Amino acid sequence: MAEEWVGPCRSCGRAFGEHEKPDANGWCAACRARVVRGSTRLAALPTAIVFLLFFWLITWSGLLGSRFMVVWLALAVALAFVAFKVARRIAFDLLRARASRARV
Repeated sequence: MAEEWVGPCRSCGRAFGEHEKPDANGWCAACRARVVRGSTRLAALPTAIVFLLFFWLITWSGLLGSRFMVVWLALAVALAFVAFKVARRIAFDLLRARASRARV
């Protein structure tokens, strides 16, 4: 188990307040929120691409006219949701690593 971080924020260098705790990597809540917002924005493009490719595949194969159209569309939404979660996690790790390298 990692030791608890003591000292200023590893990203911005701001000292922590009395009731403020760093995350596991020693970042303050504001720095972490900034990276989460950025990763959410970056994850939108891969999500849209996955959804459009799957929708194109459904249209191309003629499954939109089938009786199970709702199932195929629900599967497309579920696949886009998983793609969003994976893309956001990858973007979060990349942005955090990039910010950590820039600080050092």
